[in-house]
Amino acid sequence: MHVEIEWARIDEDVDPLWQESQCLYAYADSDTGELLYIGKADYQTVRQRLHGQHKEDLFDDLDVDDVAVFHGRALLEPGRRLTSELLGDLEALLIMELEPPGNVAYTQSRPSRLGMTVSCVGDWKWEPAVFRDE
Repeated sequence: MHVEIEWARIDEDVDPLWQESQCLYAYADSDTGELLYIGKADYQTVRQRLHGQHKEDLFDDLDVDDVAVFHGRALLEPGRRLTSELLGDLEALLIMELEPPGNVAYTQSRPSRLGMTVSCVGDWKWEPAVFRDE
């Protein structure tokens, strides 16, 4: 199975991507561009995932004042369906491979989908951009 994740930076407060769910999202340091955190917006919107005590604590721990937010839309092969489980597996693969400092889950082990490949395109700024679940 191959999944392409199309990443788009959310710049405007009125951008409709803030209201998306069933997607991935990423936070990067606005000053340095360092990838800080990868998450999934499964049953909440990207905007809802940005707010709350957990994220305030995360940004305090990382000593970050402002983050750039990226939306990741999973584009699947024909006949495939984006399930909550698949979304979680995509999140876990990216976290395990990239090790963003704000992520604590999936740093040692994760669920796998042997043979799955993932390509990150669009506004993806980090290396690598292609992942293979082996």
